[in-house]
Amino acid sequence: MRLKVSFQAMESTVPLNYNYFLSSFIYKRLASQNENFARFLHEKGYGKRFKFFTFSQLFFENSRVSGERIFIFPGKGWWYISSPVVEFVRYMFSSLSEDPVIRVGKTEFIVKSIDIENSLPDQSEYHFIMLSPLVVSVPEENNGKLYHRYLHPGEEEFYEVFRKNLMKKYRAFYGKDPEGTVEVIPDWDYIKSRHRITKRIKLKNAFVRAVVFPFKIRGEKKLVEIGYEAGFGEKNSMGFGMVALKKDI
Repeated sequence: MRLKVSFQAMESTVPLNYNYFLSSFIYKRLASQNENFARFLHEKGYGKRFKFFTFSQLFFENSRVSGERIFIFPGKGWWYISSPVVEFVRYMFSSLSEDPVIRVGKTEFIVKSIDIENSLPDQSEYHFIMLSPLVVSVPEENNGKLYHRYLHPGEEEFYEVFRKNLMKKYRAFYGKDPEGTVEVIPDWDYIKSRHRITKRIKLKNAFVRAVVFPFKIRGEKKLVEIGYEAGFGEKNSMGFGMVALKKDI
């Protein structure tokens, strides 16, 4: 399930790297409805790893980026939140209905409407665009230290790591192995038309390298669905890996 939150923006600014603020905001809103659920999700999660929620970037009708800030002008805005966990969606819907404000640091946006969006339709192939950047990485050791090597769709390893991540989420959520797998097909025309598709994003005191590109995916629908609702790739609960069907935007 996913929510589309429409809000009114006044003249204001937010940090360019605001993911941490939105993730913290979500946990606070969950705690306002069910403190035990929020604590479980934050401290443990499902399968001792997955939080099973993601959210999009903030979309503004009128804004510009300057340096490390986004300058916002009066107009409409949109934000998407998604999870396969019904309780999560219900708590977020209730909290935003009771207190219709999105807070990003000291900046507030007034919520005008909250819509529950349809689940993924039955199709043989899905064409997705990204509502937030995608992170796919592998751990590597260098001089005795472990670090993440971030992958690009131009690397063959990208697809295997993408699929394995999706299958781990499926097992953690359903408690069993998926019946099939998926094939990911990047929009190479889009990728080749861009100078770059990578984004370097700061999360607290660290940086991650993510990619943004449309792609097609075909295969086991329930696998696609868990990625659609919980996010593809890594760091979903920090606002990465959210997609939308191309026709929906």
